[in-house]
Amino acid sequence: MRFFLSLTAFYFLALHAIHAVEIEGRVLKVLSDARSFELELTQSGDAKLEVGSMHIFRVGAGDLKIGYAGRMIKANAAYYGKQWHLEQIFPIDGLGAKAARDVNHQLHQATAAMSRRKYVKQGEYIPNFAMIDQNGEFLQIRQLQGKPFVLNFIFTRCTIPNMCPASSIRMADMQDAAREAGLNGLQFVSITFDPDFDSAGILNQYADGYGMESENFHLLTMNQSVVDDLLRQFGILTMEEDGTINHTMATLLVDANGRVAYRKEGATWSTQDFMEAATKL
Repeated sequence: MRFFLSLTAFYFLALHAIHAVEIEGRVLKVLSDARSFELELTQSGDAKLEVGSMHIFRVGAGDLKIGYAGRMIKANAAYYGKQWHLEQIFPIDGLGAKAARDVNHQLHQATAAMSRRKYVKQGEYIPNFAMIDQNGEFLQIRQLQGKPFVLNFIFTRCTIPNMCPASSIRMADMQDAAREAGLNGLQFVSITFDPDFDSAGILNQYADGYGMESENFHLLTMNQSVVDDLLRQFGILTMEEDGTINHTMATLLVDANGRVAYRKEGATWSTQDFMEAATKL
């Protein structure tokens, strides 16, 4: 049985980020012992964080694991506990960053032209799109072409046991089952509903908590516009209410050519059904 490692520390940071300001900068050093980044700021929303200056920021465990050394990042900076903290860190540059913007622009145009009743159904091909994975890398979904994958939507702050947590447990269990069955090419993709909170670092720690192995498991985030386009494309409905996200669910098995081979609506799908469908591929 898998036990989810608490993200309480991250939620604590989010709750105390009342005075957070947006910053951008380059990560000059990763100070592992101090669990911090040294940044040269290129943009700042606080006079105390002068552009061109260097500052030390404490970061979460997931962001520290990614590192981002030498890369440009954007984040929210908050001062409490007598030190600066970075939250919701997103990479700006890196391999595939420009291509990701181009791909998502095409996705947005295609989505805007869709009928409200249109979405990707079983037997149809999924569109290409680009996001950031739990390792801080840009990934186009077509990079998985040639390998089948199971795709679903989650968000890390979901507290309803039979929704996102249960879905993530089944996805992690299926990863184990696929390895044991010799389906080494099967990939797994979880896209967040909640990109304002679910940065790559948050997803990194979430993956660790569920025992998801990053070699073939991709937890993806991007800006809200891209996520909204994907919700439209895949026929997922969401509504923010009482501080959480109410949503429909769908889990898809996509074949090596990018076609939806199997689609299951709702939260009660079984790993066995998807394993049987994947084995046929």
